[in-house]
Amino acid sequence: MKNFTGLFVVGIIAIVLLFNVFAGGEGSRGVSGSYIEDTYNELPSEPSRSEIIDTIESSSANNIEQLVQEAFPLLDTVRTEQGISRIYITKELNLPEVANYLSAQIQPEEISSRQDRKQVLVYPDHFVILQESIDEPGLITIELANDEFVRRNYSPGFFQGMLAYSLLNRALGSSDWSSRRSAQCQQTGDCYSGYGMYGGYNGTSGTFRGSSTRGGGPGTGK
Repeated sequence: MKNFTGLFVVGIIAIVLLFNVFAGGEGSRGVSGSYIEDTYNELPSEPSRSEIIDTIESSSANNIEQLVQEAFPLLDTVRTEQGISRIYITKELNLPEVANYLSAQIQPEEISSRQDRKQVLVYPDHFVILQESIDEPGLITIELANDEFVRRNYSPGFFQGMLAYSLLNRALGSSDWSSRRSAQCQQTGDCYSGYGMYGGYNGTSGTFRGSSTRGGGPGTGK
């Protein structure tokens, strides 16, 4: 009986260890400290093109965060211990139109050039990162990332060709952010390089996703 009890205890310990190994392996990939929940099942609905434009042009928002929340449906939220990034979407406007309407309503500190189907608007406390989705044709993702998220998670290489490193350093309150962050990314191989909708983010490692914390914006619940 004693031997049987011992074997039973050993078996339970082995199962727990195996569970921790596999669960820990999955959680360790992607951005460090990420908060992950189940992903969404379908894209949120959104208003018509004219409604979106009217919402932006008639908005009384005094910051870009509020304006984006008012105009576009929220798809996903990426939470880490080092900041937060919210992902909004539209199929009604193309990338240049999103950039033009937002920047005309609330002027950014910097507007990047368009490069590889993406563009960045830099505001005092947020980066608005626009991308043509490679997963959903015709879909534009509008990533509203606070400065801390960009500073602690993004790879400087993502911005190459769009924003000069000197400008990034200044926007992020550092004289050498780009060089220090590049070295960290090379060393860890674990830097965020833009939102990916299905199965991972566009980084150097595999399965990071945002949370299913969605909602807000026009069209919610329609």
